[in-house]
Amino acid sequence: MAKVKVTLEVGNDGVAVITIFNPPVNALDIPTVASLKEKFEEAVRRNDVKAIVLTGNAGRFSAGFDINVFGKVHESGDVLVMPDVSFDLVLNTLENSKKPVVAAVEGLALGGGLELALGCHARIAAPRAQLSLPELSLGVIPGFGGTQRLPRLVGLQKAIEMMLSLKPILSEEGKKLGLIDAIVSPQELLKVSRSWALEIADRRKPWLRSLHRTDKLASLSEAREILKVARQQARKNAPNMPHHQACLNVIEDGIVHGGYSGLLMEAKVSKELLLADTARGLVHVFFAQRATSKVPNVTDVGLKPRQIKKVAVIGGGLMGSGIATALLLSNISVVLKEVNFEYLQKGIEKIEGNVKGLVTRRGLTQDKAQKALALLKDSLDYSDFKDVDMVIEAVIESVPLKQKIFSELENVCPPHCVLATNTSTIDLNVVGEKTNSHDRIVGAHFFSPAHVMPLLEIVRTEKTSAQVILDLFTVGKIIKKVPVVVGNCTGFAANRAFFPYSQSAHLLVNSGVDVFRIDRIIRDFGLPMGPFQLQDLGGYGVALAAGKELSRAFPDRTFKSPLVEILIKNGRNGKNNGK
Repeated sequence: MAKVKVTLEVGNDGVAVITIFNPPVNALDIPTVASLKEKFEEAVRRNDVKAIVLTGNAGRFSAGFDINVFGKVHESGDVLVMPDVSFDLVLNTLENSKKPVVAAVEGLALGGGLELALGCHARIAAPRAQLSLPELSLGVIPGFGGTQRLPRLVGLQKAIEMMLSLKPILSEEGKKLGLIDAIVSPQELLKVSRSWALEIADRRKPWLRSLHRTDKLASLSEAREILKVARQQARKNAPNMPHHQACLNVIEDGIVHGGYSGLLMEAKVSKELLLADTARGLVHVFFAQRATSKVPNVTDVGLKPRQIKKVAVIGGGLMGSGIATALLLSNISVVLKEVNFEYLQKGIEKIEGNVKGLVTRRGLTQDKAQKALALLKDSLDYSDFKDVDMVIEAVIESVPLKQKIFSELENVCPPHCVLATNTSTIDLNVVGEKTNSHDRIVGAHFFSPAHVMPLLEIVRTEKTSAQVILDLFTVGKIIKKVPVVVGNCTGFAANRAFFPYSQSAHLLVNSGVDVFRIDRIIRDFGLPMGPFQLQDLGGYGVALAAGKELSRAFPDRTFKSPLVEILIKNGRNGKNNGK
């Protein structure tokens, strides 16, 4: 028997409540969309229904269109797998309904979920509901009318910002912008929404169709100037993402030729973009990132992660300070250990600089910054390690030094403590060779700058326990990383992939190609920085140490470039020392 995707209940007040019921996030898969249309048509037909409220089950409105459908389109190459709902459901069934429709929004209304709400005649929301149109992250544009209705409700400038930045806004900001009509408690949400719908039906509140609104749109000349600036910004921030420009073209069409024309263009462009390579690639990334959450014999064996309240970080250099910053920002206490007071002070200054930088650039509040820094404790010995739940070693790539540290950790840390190394290349069996704690040794390879870059490479040996992997995996999620569990070998996954890329770049330089030209071409190709800028960011000492490990493991595949050694001999260690 098929699961119920949408329910309809008519109260004594004459209001039909239509509820999306597709857990866990009420995604709009094809059966749900078909069921929604069916329930709306039934509500409009019924004589005992005066008005309609649309809501979602389990405290969530809808997280948007089911991306699995995109995968099916890419597998089949047939865009007809996608239902043409832009006109039929949102325009005809909702917006042009003969009975008023009010959206009761709680939890989240993302993508197609928000677009459904935009097609309603009013939107009532619970506090802190998340609202966004994140479709550009998948290589497509909003395809349920969002490119046309959002600018008409919040203004062109803000609508473009929401679509291109991908950042959600909360219902409180939505209320100020005119996207949300009222904010009420979750307990009152349905009651107020029903009442609002009846007041529209009785003409005591305005019956507003978003697509017909023009009061928030700028004049044609102002709109073109806003779009011109947005195009320049998109070319700079997303030079290899054609769908950003396509989105702006569709928005402009609606402003110049009217909302209905804009919807026609939106539907056409949405289908074209969905079959393009960009969407194929970004949808693949979307599913690949989610697949990392399923680790055989770790996440599927009933284990529960242990609570990690306190983490020790050994080494306050570029990497160690970044790791400490990421932990502190997620409310995890950190003990930073260094070998002397000078290095310790520099590590603390780096952490403070990281946090202050986030306040300046990313909107971290001063209050949160101060609370994060209050969780930091510094140390020159192991006296504060007796109650830590995890240690992350982040010293230079020296096998003897790492072996010494891990043999010391085994004696000073509690038995449950996870012993992690941030090594980027060294075989973990070698790191833990002089210990008896092979079951709790794990790789925690962060990427520079560690408080910004999302990837966390979790390296396990054959002896690493599933519990330890799960604990580190969970910490990775808490600190907003994408943890990927890989096997143990020299270079692991990331550096084994980076190795031939870096080798190729050095071969070209050795043949006389300008390093700046190589970096520029790689940036033009689409990567955020070139191989030499990346090495400069990580520090040439790291590049040299990693190169030695990889050349030892793969002597027949190694080109020994003199460039890095020359830079180091000249006192140039990249961002580490500003040279």
